[in-house]
Amino acid sequence: MFVASCVYDWEVGAPASTDAGPGSGGAGGSGGGADCADLQADLEAARIAAKSCVLGASGQCAEKVTDECGCNSFVKAGGSAEAQAFAAALEAFQAADCKPSCAAGCSVVVSGMCLIVGGQGPYCTP
Repeated sequence: MFVASCVYDWEVGAPASTDAGPGSGGAGGSGGGADCADLQADLEAARIAAKSCVLGASGQCAEKVTDECGCNSFVKAGGSAEAQAFAAALEAFQAADCKPSCAAGCSVVVSGMCLIVGGQGPYCTP
């Protein structure tokens, strides 16, 4: 199934720098917990690993994880160590009450595809 238009709420690329300035990474947690910028960097690295795929290979990008914005994020293989690490990074980010930077809405896509995105990848999209 192909979709006429897509909305991506994230970009795949190199993991975010851990010395992000004010306003990036959201509000910090309380009680000396993990810094939201660090948690955001961990989340991005886990997302990239979970979404990395092989062009043309079958049986990938069919499983999804609900991301920090409440959108479906398709991963290479559900239940894989990478997908579990992505889910754990999401949980840590949310548990620290970090605020995500989200697009206006989620794309309505029922299956993922392995594509090269912005000259990088390939990654499962969306």
